[in-house]
Formats: sequence, C-alpha cells, structure tokens
Amino acid sequence: MALTDRCRSKLQEDLVRLYLRLNGFFVSTFIVHSPNSGENYTEIDALAVRLPFNSEPEREIGPDDLLDLSATYTELVLCEVKSSGQQLRFNSALVDRPSAIKTVLRWSGLFEGSEIDSISKEVSESLILKNRSSERPPTVLGPRGVRIRALLFSPERNNRRPKTEPWYIEGPAVMRYVWKCLCPQVPRQSCATTYGLQVWGKHEPLVRYFKARASAGDPGNMSDLYAAIEGIQ
Repeated sequence: MALTDRCRSKLQEDLVRLYLRLNGFFVSTFIVHSPNSGENYTEIDALAVRLPFNSEPEREIGPDDLLDLSATYTELVLCEVKSSGQQLRFNSALVDRPSAIKTVLRWSGLFEGSEIDSISKEVSESLILKNRSSERPPTVLGPRGVRIRALLFSPERNNRRPKTEPWYIEGPAVMRYVWKCLCPQVPRQSCATTYGLQVWGKHEPLVRYFKARASAGDPGNMSDLYAAIEGIQ
C-alpha cells in the first residue's frame, strides 16, 4: 500500500528523533497550546535536551560532527522537519510569536522566570530568514552554559546548496549516521548489535530497516525507506 503524505512526513520526523536519540539527546515532541477550542499555536517536531557529559563509549562511535557537540554546553534544540516540497524556514508561529518560544523555554525547565522574556526574544529573532546563516544553525547562548539552537532537517533533500540555502541537515547525513550507529562493519567489543528489535519501541520499524541494510553496505535513501515500510503495511 502506498504511503500517504502524512505517513511519509511522520517517518521523516521519526527518523530525525532517532538520529537525535543516537546523538545523546533526550527527545520529545511539544505542542504550544492555544486558548481557542480546536486549535494550537504550533507543534515542535522534536524538542530535545543533551547534557554536557553525555558519553556512550561502548558504541565506539561519537556524536555526528554536523551537530558540533561538546562538553561545554547543555544543549536545548528546537527541531523542524521539512519535506522536499516545503520551504526551508521555521514555523511562522515561532518566528512571529515570542510567546510560543516562552512556552517552550518554560517547559524545558532550564531557565528562571525572569530570564525567559529576553531569551525568547533572541531566539525568535534568530529564526528570521534574513538573520539565518548558511554555515550554522540559529544559536542563542543562555545562562548556566545552556546553548539553544534551532535545527532544520529535510530528509528528502540530498544536495544542500550552501551558497544559496540556509543551514539545514539533509537526508543522506541523517541516514548515514544512523546506519553507522546500528550497523557497524566490524563487531564491537562491548556493544552487541544483534538482539530483539522490539526494545526500540516506536523506533522499531526504522531500526529494522537499517538492520536489514547491514549487508548492503550503505543506508539507502528515503525512497528505499518508504518502499520498505510500504512492503510491511
């Protein structure tokens, strides 16, 4: 059965959450609620926190260099996932409504109430298209070593044009990192990679896809992933 656009979009979002999880983030979605019945202001595809001393040496693979992670910061990332037909920009509710950012910052629990107004304004301004860089994601440094970044992902895009497009993470980079984590070409000494995949919970279909690609020598692409999921529906 062919996947609907909504199913494809959900797969992209799930892939990004798995990628963040493998990079050491605690990951959630988040809804910014509206007072109007039947509405919400916006949804965050992935809201994630990574603590500065995160480490999993048994896996023998570090975090993705694209994320520029270090032991210096507590990372708070607001992530949006865009399909190939969508514009590479952040949700207007985040850009135009600092109150939405305030809700996210309050929920994170990383900031005192007196700090949130000024930080939310900085974050909103960093998301405006004209303020965005082609070399790095929108970034705001907060108190106590917290770094707030807005990460844009587009798993269906394969060839980012740095000179003409704002910074985002494209599909091959995400899939390559996940595949390297799940399908080592040489057995690890302290980290078995063969086990019951049901332990991955909601990520099981994605993990099963990547495990099946172990012998292929590469992670495939989003079209391969869609075809594999279609085959088990």
